[in-house]
Amino acid sequence: VVTILGVGALFYVWFRNFSEERALTRFLTTLHEGSYQEAYKLWQPSPSYTYADFLHDWGEQGDYGKIREFEILESRSKGSNTVIVTVRINNVNPPLDLIVDRKTKGLAYSIF
Repeated sequence: VVTILGVGALFYVWFRNFSEERALTRFLTTLHEGSYQEAYKLWQPSPSYTYADFLHDWGEQGDYGKIREFEILESRSKGSNTVIVTVRINNVNPPLDLIVDRKTKGLAYSIF
């Protein structure tokens, strides 16, 4: 029983943020494919964050340029509704922290 509980606890810790990591992977893969309109929808922006703003940040002329590769380094819960996912994009350092909302899977820049 203790072994089963221990294994269960490990799986919970390892996979607790799996769906949020997958949401970020889908977003970055969509950018890699050049589907910027779809990526903008996945971001689920506030009304003040326009598509032009999004392209300035995430388009080919943005901070990371064309997304060629990315690696999710870690994820951690921040409260009950927020996951902070640390990702390295195009081998640029330092890595970037992005927020994923647990309920909507919407993305945002981390303020933490």
